[in-house]
Amino acid sequence: MILEMEFMEVSIMHHIGLIFMLLWLLSCFNLCNAVAYFVSLVYLYSVHARYIMRSRKKLEYEERKQSYRRRVFSESESVRWLNHAVEKIWPICIERIVSQKILLPIIPWFLDKYKPWTAKKAVVQHLYLGRNAPLFTGMRVLHQSPDDDHLVMELGMNFLTADDMNAVLAVKLRKRLGFGMWAKLHITGMHVEIKVKIGVKFLRQWPFLSRLRLCFVELPYFQMTVKPIFNHGLDVTEVPGISAWLDKLLSLAFEQTLVEPNMLVVDVLKFASPQPENWFTVNENQPRAHAKVEVVEAADMKPSDSNGLADPYVKGQLGSYRFKTKTHKKTLFPKWHEEFMIPISSWRSPNLLVIEVRDKDHFVDDTLGKCTVNIHDFRGGRRLFKVVKPEGCILQ
Repeated sequence: MILEMEFMEVSIMHHIGLIFMLLWLLSCFNLCNAVAYFVSLVYLYSVHARYIMRSRKKLEYEERKQSYRRRVFSESESVRWLNHAVEKIWPICIERIVSQKILLPIIPWFLDKYKPWTAKKAVVQHLYLGRNAPLFTGMRVLHQSPDDDHLVMELGMNFLTADDMNAVLAVKLRKRLGFGMWAKLHITGMHVEIKVKIGVKFLRQWPFLSRLRLCFVELPYFQMTVKPIFNHGLDVTEVPGISAWLDKLLSLAFEQTLVEPNMLVVDVLKFASPQPENWFTVNENQPRAHAKVEVVEAADMKPSDSNGLADPYVKGQLGSYRFKTKTHKKTLFPKWHEEFMIPISSWRSPNLLVIEVRDKDHFVDDTLGKCTVNIHDFRGGRRLFKVVKPEGCILQ
């Protein structure tokens, strides 16, 4: 814990040093004014809030880790024996199998589909997951339907890599942005908390397994430490804008490909062959339904600007799907008349639609109203008219 706190302080000092350097450069050109100081304070505040959140999550992880070690599961035997076995075998062979035989062939598929628009190509040049083995937090066999010929299990897992974890991701930038240059990103840390559902189909002969089905029960917690220059320098995921973009990209990639009902299917016979080719497929199921959201208009809105008016817009989120209307300037009676079709991937998810009315400002947008809609209540196709007010919302 002492080492983690020291690393955190050094990282914060990187941000403070960067701000001081920018302010010094601005002062050299007589551009350092009150606005520059205010923006610097807002930036440092957002960085501080990010570190506080990460520290809290690390403490929660340590508490859960200790509780998992003491816990005996009601529906299954304690997984202490499994963690002990994996911890001993991990550095011998399991790490190499997971990183080289499983992840290296799968990651390029995700990179090709979900790489940012600024990148023309992305390649994993090196991958080592480190000496720490994952910690299994639960294991139980689920009840099967008569039509399913797979043994279905649910596994909970926490994986916090050690300081020797190292992965190198090479990204080729587009010509109009980076003249086609290659940039390397060094991933030096990773923290994953997932609950996985695994289906196993057995055979009567070697290798006794025919197929594996894998999917996430819910969106996983996934966090990385990424450094642009070898293993040193500032963690680029700490920059507020980049961290939000990375979280959004990862949640979108996971939800559209691996979160139930989507799944990764492994052909074990092809995987175990001397020259494995095309041994996995990603079954991306079509949405079960769509929720049609119509943003019509607003009236008698609360003034939030000094001129007695507002610059309102509406934003919403359901899972990883987000939408946002246009911003109407200087009005308390905006008329949007915009429609959004929100995909419903699974009825097993909470499917809570969060809607906010906000006022556009230069730095921080003010919230004028917020409400939540449970899509499950309208599964039969009923139409809902919702009024959003500053103090909440009213169903009509």
